[in-house]
Amino acid sequence: MTERMVDPARALVLSLKPRFAEAILDGTKTVEVRRVMPRITVPTLALLYASGSTRALVGTCVVRSVARYPADELWQLHGANTALSRAEFNTYLQGRDCGVALLLDHPDPLTAPIPLHTLRQTHGFRPPQSLAYVCHTQRERLLAA
Repeated sequence: MTERMVDPARALVLSLKPRFAEAILDGTKTVEVRRVMPRITVPTLALLYASGSTRALVGTCVVRSVARYPADELWQLHGANTALSRAEFNTYLQGRDCGVALLLDHPDPLTAPIPLHTLRQTHGFRPPQSLAYVCHTQRERLLAA
């Protein structure tokens, strides 16, 4: 992956349950479903933060496309690539007419996950509830931690 491939100004930090972060990194999850459209230019680098018991930055991927769909259409087009059951999908989008599909490419696990305590101590990192944006400099510092 070259620097020219992705938005050079900033990256996206995705907070994920560990099983979803693992599925992205092993290539079985190529679509991330979100309730809100992120404000990004594609392609954009995404840093993958695994929440829960992992609590670490575990890898990166590239968001190559973002699109909003009616919930049923999103499921028909991308459900098989979300690592969600239909019941999980419906629960997540409950109360929403539409959902957002982030199409993911180039999963790249870190050699060693960077634990939250290290990220906090060295960079004042606070994991996002859902997603956050970091500038180029922050991105490089986090990945070098």
